[in-house]
Amino acid sequence: MSDIITITGATGEIGGRTLRTLHEAGAEVRAVARRPEQVARFKSEGIDAVLSNLDDVEALTKAFQGSDQVMLVTAASPKQAVHGRNVVLAARAAGVRAITHLSTADANPESDIPWARAPWHTDQLIQLSGMEWTILRPSAFMQNLTEFAAPITRGFFPQTTRRGRVAWTDADDIARVAATVLREGVHVGAEPVITGPELFSARQVADTFSKELGRRVRYIHLPSRVFAGVIRLGGADAWTAEGLRHQFARVVRHGIDHADVLTDDVERITGRPATTLEAWVRANKTRFAR
Repeated sequence: MSDIITITGATGEIGGRTLRTLHEAGAEVRAVARRPEQVARFKSEGIDAVLSNLDDVEALTKAFQGSDQVMLVTAASPKQAVHGRNVVLAARAAGVRAITHLSTADANPESDIPWARAPWHTDQLIQLSGMEWTILRPSAFMQNLTEFAAPITRGFFPQTTRRGRVAWTDADDIARVAATVLREGVHVGAEPVITGPELFSARQVADTFSKELGRRVRYIHLPSRVFAGVIRLGGADAWTAEGLRHQFARVVRHGIDHADVLTDDVERITGRPATTLEAWVRANKTRFAR
């Protein structure tokens, strides 16, 4: 049986970090990339790579040939559910033994957040696929706080969550969990919820930035539609801005769909504690420098 671990979304944040963590540990990995220059870059790094996109089940099936495990990572987009379905169909057709899905902690088929609805549907397909599986359920990524770098630099953290709290999670920790699961290769239908070590309200996030940056950063509460407008001004399209409005104004603000979940799964799986928000801000100070 081949030990190849094939990763979709390998050019993205979590998929890429997982791929390189496994590669550095000596695992046999394969990246799925949608552009020839991406394939060439992986190969120049000594990483096997194949050209495919998540719209093409036939090409994906070829990309997965010989793989023991597939890590399924899909980008948030209007086609996310279709892409998830295509990967599951292709993995099954290629005879893949096990699939690990980067889902989300707030997956819900009734959610107003498109990137919470789509993973839920993919999760159901995986559970019915006949393959072995693990579903990873990460909380909000600390790296997404860089989207607020401009206002934080000016001393403000605009949000719409009021007292709602979330356990911000370092993408490196998510990738460490994924790499550990894939390296061990044991899949028994587990659904670890990957979170940081502490729940934070938006005001507490602002206070953490104040402490670590050495200058005051104030939480500014915005009505949800104003918040969406600010997101649009930052360059996001309407689809993304509306999803973020629902995510923060409804789900996080009111603590629904496990938005305020807190676990020790990072340490339990990897043997190392999850990164604190303080440590992450300290390590990324330059992104928020004046």
